[in-house]
Amino acid sequence: MFGRKEKVQTVVYFVTRRLASGRLYRPSTNLTDTVIVVTGAAAGIGRVSAREFAKLGAKVIVGIRGQERAEQVAQEIQREASNGKVTGYNLDLSNLSTVKTFADRILKNESQLNILLNNAATTSKKYQQTADGIELQWGTNHVGPHYLTKLLLPLLINSNGRIVNVSSNAHRLVPKTGIKYKVEPETYAILLAYATSKLANIWDAFELQRRYGEKGIKAYSLHPGTILSTELARQAPKFVIMILQFFGLLIGKTMDEGAMTSLFCSLSDEAQPGKFHSDCKVANPSSIGYNQKMAEECWNYTEKMIEDKIS
Repeated sequence: MFGRKEKVQTVVYFVTRRLASGRLYRPSTNLTDTVIVVTGAAAGIGRVSAREFAKLGAKVIVGIRGQERAEQVAQEIQREASNGKVTGYNLDLSNLSTVKTFADRILKNESQLNILLNNAATTSKKYQQTADGIELQWGTNHVGPHYLTKLLLPLLINSNGRIVNVSSNAHRLVPKTGIKYKVEPETYAILLAYATSKLANIWDAFELQRRYGEKGIKAYSLHPGTILSTELARQAPKFVIMILQFFGLLIGKTMDEGAMTSLFCSLSDEAQPGKFHSDCKVANPSSIGYNQKMAEECWNYTEKMIEDKIS
C-alpha cells in the first residue's frame, strides 16, 4: 500500500503533468477537399499532425528524406487514418535542389494548397554544412523551409492558405543584439545555432504575414513544448539531455500533446496571423521576436543566400 507521502507525490506528479500538457485542442473540422503539406513527418509531432489531418479527411502530402522512406511512412499513416489520402514525396531541406523538385511536384499535381506545416528540423553536435555549403542547422531549419514556402507561395495565395512554422522557445537564447549570420567551425555552438534558426522561423512567419497577408495568406509560428523522445533531443550534448530528462518528467509533453499547437495554428480561427503561439494560444516571443527591422534583414539575407546558391 502507498503511504501518505507517496500518495501526495503521485497527486503532485499527475497535476503537474496535466498542467504541463497545456491547453488541449482537438479539432473536428471536416478537411475533405483540403490539401496539406507536412514536412518532417517520418516521426514525432510531424507524423502526429499528418495523421490527425488525414483522420479529418484531408489529402496530406508528407515531405520526408528518401522517396522509399516517404512512401513507406505515407502508407503507415494511411493505415492509421483511412478517412484521408496520404502521399509521400522525397524532401531533403538541406539540399535546395531537392526542395525545388519537391515543390515542382506539388505545383504540377495540385490545384490548391490550403496548409503548409513547416515542421522538419535538425540539430548537429558538430559544425556541418548542407549540400549547398550552408551551416547545417541554419540551412535545414530555416533556409530550406523559407525556399519551400517561397516556391509554394503562389498556390498558397490562390488557396487563401495557412503557413505554420514550428519554432521553439529555444529562440530566446539569441541575444538582444540579434543574429550573427556568419558561423565559423571554431565558434560553432549547437544550442545557439539551433536557437538562431528557430528565431528565424518566427521572423519568417512575421514577415510573410506583413508582406503577403493582404493577398490572403495567414502565417503563424509556434513553440510545441518540451518533447523529449525526439531526434532533436537525442542530438543534444549529454549534460543538456540530463537536464531535459529531469525537467521532462514534470513538464515534458507527449507527441500528441506536442502536436496540438501545430494543429491549432493550422485550423483554429483563434490563432492570430503573424503571431507566436504556445499551448494553443498566442504567446510572447523574446524581445526581438517581432523586431521588424531584424526580421526584414533576415528575410533579405536569406533571399540573397538562396539566390547565390541556386544561380
